[in-house]
Amino acid sequence: MPLNLAEFHKIYTIARICGLDKQKHYLETLGFTTGATIEVLSELHGYFIVLIKESKIGLEKRLAQNVILIAE
Repeated sequence: MPLNLAEFHKIYTIARICGLDKQKHYLETLGFTTGATIEVLSELHGYFIVLIKESKIGLEKRLAQNVILIAE
């Protein structure tokens, strides 16, 4: 399921990253890599606040749709 459809405060694993190469590279530099665990903390004004690799990151809704998750 895409990150924007994930439930809050539940642990997920990143299955894959979709989108253009530029978008994929940007997400990978932020730590969004296949196999990484992620927790969606909240949503605020179209941005998803996530906890990944012990860092809180705000991710725009359009980019969040490119992150495909699997529930643990």
